[in-house]
Amino acid sequence: MTKGRPYLDSITALRGLAALGVVFFHVRIFLWVGWNEIQANPQNYTAFDHFASWFSIPTPFLGEGVLLFFVISGFCIHYPQAGHLNKLNLRNYVCRRFFRIYPPFAITVGCSILAVLFLPWGDVSKEPWLPSLLLIQNYLPDTNSQVSSNMSLWSISTEVEFYLAYPFLLLIWRKWGVVQSINIFAAVSMIAIGLYFMGLKSFAFCSLTFYIMWWAGAALAELYAKGELAKPSISYVFLALACLMTGVIAQVQGHKLVMVQRLLFGGFFIVLLWFLVAYRDSISLRTSFVGRALLLLGEISYSLYLIHYPLLQVIGHIWVERFGSKPANFFIPVGFSFLAVLLACVFYHVIEKPFHRIAKLIT
Repeated sequence: MTKGRPYLDSITALRGLAALGVVFFHVRIFLWVGWNEIQANPQNYTAFDHFASWFSIPTPFLGEGVLLFFVISGFCIHYPQAGHLNKLNLRNYVCRRFFRIYPPFAITVGCSILAVLFLPWGDVSKEPWLPSLLLIQNYLPDTNSQVSSNMSLWSISTEVEFYLAYPFLLLIWRKWGVVQSINIFAAVSMIAIGLYFMGLKSFAFCSLTFYIMWWAGAALAELYAKGELAKPSISYVFLALACLMTGVIAQVQGHKLVMVQRLLFGGFFIVLLWFLVAYRDSISLRTSFVGRALLLLGEISYSLYLIHYPLLQVIGHIWVERFGSKPANFFIPVGFSFLAVLLACVFYHVIEKPFHRIAKLIT
């Protein structure tokens, strides 16, 4: 993560699992008839279809993995500066963030526009490609104006807002310290969420609503770098599980509680990251096949997140055109999810990784 500091394999693996979870969340839209359909019309489906459908139970909640990305991002962005007062090298910071994030994103926007051509309802002339390239699609021309073949791209714009704010927020951090700055950022999030409930729906995708999660990740990096990160007590573990369970309940209640469920899932992810960082010496991932696979998944997680949505949408359309309906067997969309992982590996090595090298060369 930064020269002279230990690389945290557990964070890389967790990032990969978060990306895969988002893929499982989205693949149901395009390549599965759905749990409700199978349960409502059992006579139309085989016993194996019913059996396979039970494996889908966690997937409606895996979309919250985006929040885990935000917590991990706060940790990773602050980690190089954590624990000391060295001045942020703004040039290096901007160059690294730009080349690591924007060129693959811009190429993905282009690929997503091309994907629209394969969809019968698509109209390229109406796609908000320019707001997407300018990273303002969360606000203009309308709230959440994403390219229709890649609705996942909203979080990239939110992430970039964090990057732009970090140099300024770092000043607050160093002036008031960990605890007080976290209180400030929590207040900012609560105000933003309040404005959302007052009718300003653009705050649904604004980074301000996620500050508490992002900066909680940064706080973990600060405490870890200083050697002050204690292992979470059993009470925090129970608190995390309570957040997870109530977050699930809030999500089941519908979209009206979306901000509540985000806070609850975010709380769970903060403690989860805390646990993994605190116990990093007890976790070995490079000595097993599964561990190495998780590290590979984490390495390509950004590419996987970028390309999976249009890929699965186009495959889903082709499947319906060929077979007349979406698959009833849940293991079929799972298989296509792993196809997305394979293609993300290609995207990573051909597109993303070369820009990583450029970022290193110029910094």
